[in-house]
Amino acid sequence: MKNSSHGIYGAVQGRLIQSPPGELQWFPQENWESEFFLANALGFSYIELIAEEQHNELNPIWTDAGIERIKSLVEDNQLILPSICNDYIIPHSLLNSSEVVEQTKSVIEQGKKLGVSILVLPLFKESEITKYNYKKYVDVLHDLAEFSEDRSMTVCLETILTGDELLGLFEAVNHKNIKCVFDTGNRIAFGHDIYTDIVKLGDHIEHVHIKDKNADNENVFLGTGLVNFNRVFESLNTINYQGLYTFETTRGKNPLKTARLHKDTIEFFLQENL
Repeated sequence: MKNSSHGIYGAVQGRLIQSPPGELQWFPQENWESEFFLANALGFSYIELIAEEQHNELNPIWTDAGIERIKSLVEDNQLILPSICNDYIIPHSLLNSSEVVEQTKSVIEQGKKLGVSILVLPLFKESEITKYNYKKYVDVLHDLAEFSEDRSMTVCLETILTGDELLGLFEAVNHKNIKCVFDTGNRIAFGHDIYTDIVKLGDHIEHVHIKDKNADNENVFLGTGLVNFNRVFESLNTINYQGLYTFETTRGKNPLKTARLHKDTIEFFLQENL
């Protein structure tokens, strides 16, 4: 594991390989194995696995053989395997479908086999949670928190809610196994005061996604958009955040050069705020 004094970094699956035109969140079907070697070469510690928006039976997370291959690649490249993100809930409603809940539990079961400790739930689009409907999600989130806790995984919510609204959701769910993913780019795009929100949320923040966005809600190179990363790390330092940093960033023309630039950028601001 590439554990520097500044932080532990990883990338969302597919971000270290050039994607087809117009594809941002993308599973690299033909060469997914190579990304673990690339992560090692970049000094990253992990790849954050994804379950895709549409079920893909060829994704290795769904078979025992695939899981063993992932574990082997992690070990061979001296990586860790901390997290998996269930994108399936983005176009399929977690709230209105027992099938989607069961699919999420299947991801948790596969995560247990992988030894993953964090499940990211991106509550957007069809599963979007707001200050107006959040009470409808209480029961299903409590159920998933119980289910995942029994399998040594923490449920981390990624939402459009402000810090205060998220605190209200945590109070309503009332389960210690529900935390949040703090995504710098998505939250700035919704006009939130992300720096104050970090401090308000405190130890509810279990995981951080690093990205930058411009005023048109487009992913851009870190430091060229709306996010003030110096203030982000000031705030994270205030709450003594000790977790991981997952790059969910734009690839640019050369994903490896872009990833190196982004890692150097974040290490600079982290060091400045030690």
